[in-house]
Amino acid sequence: MSESIPKEIIGIAYASEWDHIKQFIKALLEITLNSEEEYSLIVLNAFINNKRYEEYDVQIKSKAQIKLLSSITDFEKISLYQYSEYKRNIINISKDKNVIVLTAQYMGPEIDHTNYFNFAIYLDSFNLPYFSDNKGNIFGCHEIMEIIHKFKPQAPKKVKKLKPSKKLTIFKSEVGTYEKITTKNAIWRENETKDFQKWKMRIHKNFRERTGGFPYYKGKITHKYELYLNNLIKKPVHKKAPPNKSKTKKPIAKKPITKKLADKQKSHNKKLKSLDLEAKIYKKLTGKNAIYGGRITKAFENWKLKILNGFQQSEGGKPYYKGAITQKYEKYLNSL
Repeated sequence: MSESIPKEIIGIAYASEWDHIKQFIKALLEITLNSEEEYSLIVLNAFINNKRYEEYDVQIKSKAQIKLLSSITDFEKISLYQYSEYKRNIINISKDKNVIVLTAQYMGPEIDHTNYFNFAIYLDSFNLPYFSDNKGNIFGCHEIMEIIHKFKPQAPKKVKKLKPSKKLTIFKSEVGTYEKITTKNAIWRENETKDFQKWKMRIHKNFRERTGGFPYYKGKITHKYELYLNNLIKKPVHKKAPPNKSKTKKPIAKKPITKKLADKQKSHNKKLKSLDLEAKIYKKLTGKNAIYGGRITKAFENWKLKILNGFQQSEGGKPYYKGAITQKYEKYLNSL
């Protein structure tokens, strides 16, 4: 039951404790990694094996690959995420001057984090949050309030007036790609058009899902994103062929569907079937949509987690098998 509850850990420690914190991250990966759900690792502005990388990304598919973390000696930001139909584990590590901040959202067994961070917060959906330090001391909410009450902060500094923000930087690569694909103007009266802004949001999302990289870094467009935009232009645009006077039509040769592609399409169709059924039951019971703006809503995710817990407690079976919804779970949904 504990493994199906979403958990969150927020940890703060001095940068000098990085080697110690790496041991905690490795332990967290080992209890959440399996052969079917790999982790995507992205590291920015890092030193790995004594070599500097502006951006480094790789897939962690086995527990043996977790050792790669040992070779990271310095960094600005590290992101680890694992996503599947009913699981989303995200680990982010950032460095701010001489302090490291870790946030981990995951589903799995509880892990002891109390000896790794100078200050940490643990939360789950069933219990009150608690706080800890690197000496193993645990503090409840009322104790933290007493500590805050006794703490006397320094007088606040005068806040400088913020300067008006500069105009959003317009990258020629995005403008050129948009205008070549759509034959529309991206800029009108020195402002981005709404259609261009919507197109950019969609392209950013596709780029992140396919590559796991970032389109921008420190206000500049990344090399990886520029290559992605150029590839969009290279893709052939199919235009309607002019009417052929002859009555006979030449047969169009279709590309053979490989077994790997067919299995991938089959697995995707299975996942869509289970998601469609759950979304249908959700709307029937709540009157709300499960999908909004192309994304699953937070309310639907919470409902789905509650239903999965109820199914496992009452039926004891698995809701999915190899990505497909089980017959037992399908009957359970229809009975709600």
